[in-house]
Amino acid sequence: MEPTMPERIYVVGHGAITCLGLDMDETWRGLIAGKSGLRRQPTLGRDQFLQDVAGVVDDLAAVSRTEDRELTRLSARFLTLSMAAARAAWADAGLDRLGDRIDADRAAVVVGSAFGGLDFLEAQQARARKRQDLSVSPFLVPGLLINQAGGQISQQLKLYGPGMAPANACASGGHAIIFGAMLLKAGDADLALCGAGESAFMPAIVNGFYTMKALFGGKAGDRSENDPSAASRPFSRDRSGFVMSEGAGMIALATASAVERLGLKPQAELLGYALNSDGSHMTMPNQERITRCVGQALRNAGVQPDSVDYYNAHGTSTQANDATETKVLKEVFGDRAGKLLVSSIKGALGHSLGAASAIEAAACVRVLNDQVVPPTINYLADPELDLDYVPNQAREARVRTILSASFGFGGTNNVLVFGRADRSGS
Repeated sequence: MEPTMPERIYVVGHGAITCLGLDMDETWRGLIAGKSGLRRQPTLGRDQFLQDVAGVVDDLAAVSRTEDRELTRLSARFLTLSMAAARAAWADAGLDRLGDRIDADRAAVVVGSAFGGLDFLEAQQARARKRQDLSVSPFLVPGLLINQAGGQISQQLKLYGPGMAPANACASGGHAIIFGAMLLKAGDADLALCGAGESAFMPAIVNGFYTMKALFGGKAGDRSENDPSAASRPFSRDRSGFVMSEGAGMIALATASAVERLGLKPQAELLGYALNSDGSHMTMPNQERITRCVGQALRNAGVQPDSVDYYNAHGTSTQANDATETKVLKEVFGDRAGKLLVSSIKGALGHSLGAASAIEAAACVRVLNDQVVPPTINYLADPELDLDYVPNQAREARVRTILSASFGFGGTNNVLVFGRADRSGS
């Protein structure tokens, strides 16, 4: 008996909540318009924080629901962000209307984060110090756990399939999508709700990134003094570190047979992916290992480099990442690299750490459906970085195949390959 070929995997829904908007539609409109969600935050007082430019989700309470009483008790922002994006992606797929037609035991939930509920921990520690009382909330321990995001999503949406919680630093969201696809290809699930949420605005985290010179520094005379929204500028000659933000992104995956059985509408196809590790440094990207990851993703997807139209960059606005990523693209794509559209939406959204790659995956779905590439805003040409970074203005383009890459501290890398749902269409 011949082995069964793994099923094709489709994106059937997507959602996000970011500093540009409480849903994906608002976020996407802001991205295409070249807007930024970054600004000085009064809540990040300079008496405690070394940097106050950030991307914060306004009016988070507006996306909370009365049935989410446990989220209120858990008091970790990454949980509320994750839940909002998960509900949006599930509804976007139309899965919220299918009721018993969905086999809930075969619906996986794979949701990660880099830091989880550390904001809840900090608030409880401050409360204990103020009250001179060693007691803390009985909900603190569950609220800290990274897998609580998936747990709450499973609980509220009544999904009982496999659950996983990748904690792969700034690559967590991309890892979640890949692990969800793996479960589908292995036959362990028919549907997978995948992504990540993050909110880590604690002094120790912000100041830690700052003192290691990864976070935007904002030296005297910097253009961000008059315009804080210009602080994040991927691939720009004056890039000087990432700007921290919060948010969540989710995509709903389905096997081809589930798409047909449930009457779902594919929005994109997940053609392939790759994961690997640098094994070389705690924070610095490794060009050779990232090059291998990009090449392996193309091979796994059965896609030739000449067929890729757009590369959604990790593009953090740090000196090291943006230079390394540019060199990787030149090595993988050769002469084709100069014709490849490359952009980083972190200029507009900042870096939402573990959630970033999940939000970027959702943006890639929009690119494929709208045939518009979001720009790299705040860009000033760097003679040493000479690719087409779609500077400052969105661009209409024929996009059929996209790579989206993310790299995390600890040397953890992933690359996703997305294609148009109808690969034979125009």
